[in-house]
Amino acid sequence: MVGQTTQTLPPYASERLLRLQPPQTAEDRLMLAVLLDAVALLREHATGVRPHLQRLVADTARWFASDDAGSPRSFANICRGLGLDAATPRDGLERELTDLGARALLRPQCAEVIPLRASPVGTRALREHAVRSRG
Repeated sequence: MVGQTTQTLPPYASERLLRLQPPQTAEDRLMLAVLLDAVALLREHATGVRPHLQRLVADTARWFASDDAGSPRSFANICRGLGLDAATPRDGLERELTDLGARALLRPQCAEVIPLRASPVGTRALREHAVRSRG
């Protein structure tokens, strides 16, 4: 169409991190591994491939959402150490999880990731709750 512009979407967090130049130092490799593991945990949980404990998921999502630079292990400091602007992987992660069908609310006070499919344990608990409420 004439006059239509195409907007290039930023890469997903996992794509961006995997395309980084391989880190030269052990510390940088560890920082990249921490980021990749956190992205993988949220992706696995969001898609139902490997549901994780809700507390672990919430803590990981809060870690991504936090701008706290007080700890050397904070998301902001790890990004800084790898030469990344923290907003880039954060935005890529939110878009990635949304495109996978999960709602990602990556805000420090209410970080949460809702899985696409309920785990069998969660489904059983919901059924038991429904039976108890009926009478």
